Amino acid sequence: MKISIPKEAITQIMADYNCTEEEAAKAYLDAQERAGEAFQSFLENRFSSQKKTPETGEPKIYTPKEIKKHLDKYVIGQEEYKKRLAIAAGYHFAMIKYLREHPEDETVKRFRKKNTITAGPSGSGKTYCVEVLGDLLQVPTLIIDATDYTEAGYVGKSADDMVRELIDMAPGHRREEQARFISRYGGLICIDEIDKKAKDGSLAGHDISREGFQRSVLKLIERKLVPINNPYSAASQIQEVIDRQRGEKSGKRDSMISTENILFILGGSFERMGDNLESIVKKRLQHKGRVKDDGSVEIKGFASEKKKNEKSRLRNYYKEAEADDYINFGLLPELIGRSPIRTFVNLLSKNDLIRIMQDTKDSILNQYIMEFKLFNIDLEFTQNAIEYVAETAENRKTGARALVSVWENILTDFQFELPGSNFSFLKVNRELCEKPKDFLLKMLERSPFVDYVENFKKEYGIELILDESVQDYFENYAHQHNLQIYETLKKFLSGASALNYMGVRGTYHITKEMIEDEKYFDKLFAKWYENQKKKIN
Repeated sequence: MKISIPKEAITQIMADYNCTEEEAAKAYLDAQERAGEAFQSFLENRFSSQKKTPETGEPKIYTPKEIKKHLDKYVIGQEEYKKRLAIAAGYHFAMIKYLREHPEDETVKRFRKKNTITAGPSGSGKTYCVEVLGDLLQVPTLIIDATDYTEAGYVGKSADDMVRELIDMAPGHRREEQARFISRYGGLICIDEIDKKAKDGSLAGHDISREGFQRSVLKLIERKLVPINNPYSAASQIQEVIDRQRGEKSGKRDSMISTENILFILGGSFERMGDNLESIVKKRLQHKGRVKDDGSVEIKGFASEKKKNEKSRLRNYYKEAEADDYINFGLLPELIGRSPIRTFVNLLSKNDLIRIMQDTKDSILNQYIMEFKLFNIDLEFTQNAIEYVAETAENRKTGARALVSVWENILTDFQFELPGSNFSFLKVNRELCEKPKDFLLKMLERSPFVDYVENFKKEYGIELILDESVQDYFENYAHQHNLQIYETLKKFLSGASALNYMGVRGTYHITKEMIEDEKYFDKLFAKWYENQKKKIN
């Protein structure tokens, strides 16, 4: 936060009260703060009966079973992850309450925090689980991307800024009040993409920027005092200079917050070119015998190559990752040591994705039904449509987040065209999902050719003329390759936008010869460009 102090205001204060520039600046800042407090006080007195106060009551403590039961409503599968997360959060916040109520107990003054590290494919529910957990616990919960932060002293947000962002999420009117809430009841910080801050084994020497960030996070996890206001802000720096000149040190601790009661959840996909976490675990298991429960040793490496490959495709090696595997990937041993709970998430299958759409409390299907209902349109999904979307999303390998992009691609044009029309019902089946644009145009009794030509004219001011033989060509191609006619038009005429840059106006006839040559418009533009260069020369 930057604070600008008007030069004329400081000059006036110095003249009126015969004080130094530093004293005038301090007085100006104090006066501004007092004015803000007086303003807030006036509003509270005037509107005390109407005021909506933040919820500052004590958050409820839940057992691990109660937490997991809540997570089950929103997150499909990932049983081990939900269980570990429930244990970590349940005991962490229960311990904070116990220590608050029994400050005399010396045995757990520095209790062992259940910081957690989670590995698994992107889009499998790592951060979403934490979001749902934070909603239940009603404690400040911050989810950040590690790639947005740097080591302290570098350009960008530092690890300490995470704590200040967490303070912003706590109830209260002033930062000191918000910080006290976290100190008293705790908070939760989830650092996603922590694997992007791991040292890259392909680089020689120390990877300072990444290791530096890890060490900054380590200090937070180990319990660190962090200024509740950014020490690099203009106001903080002016205050620091004035306090030093006066020799004042009192109250500095009051402006700090300890990370003692903050639970940290670290997560990442741990995938990269070369040795990813799964390959590191796989190599370790292949070169070691595994001791069974009966004491015998199972030696790896003697199965046929075909069987090993089949098993590898189905096996989740994240679940067998040990501390040394994370360290070999590039995380600091100290950071792994301060994260005693290690867990994993599985890659989501087609069946998982179907259950996510149908069985979760905040199902994406229910959200679309509600959105269309806002414009008095009833929406119905058939089972074959849901299965089609699940198959498509599974092939994208980006987990549950792929569901949103797949459904948006299917329903976007319907969301635009249907509200305000005569349609009050839409049944979403597999046919609609496979060819949504053609399906919509058929509903609207509009030709895909006319629609494409109209949109092209709106975009570029050029009217394309498609004769009957050209339209027949597009229809046959679409049928043979199981494509939408509209998508076929986009495929073959994507280069026609070059006509706009060539200064073409009015109408332009598209012939069969043009569309049979994939490079036609590229060649046309290249020829036009060369002619333009010759004219200039």
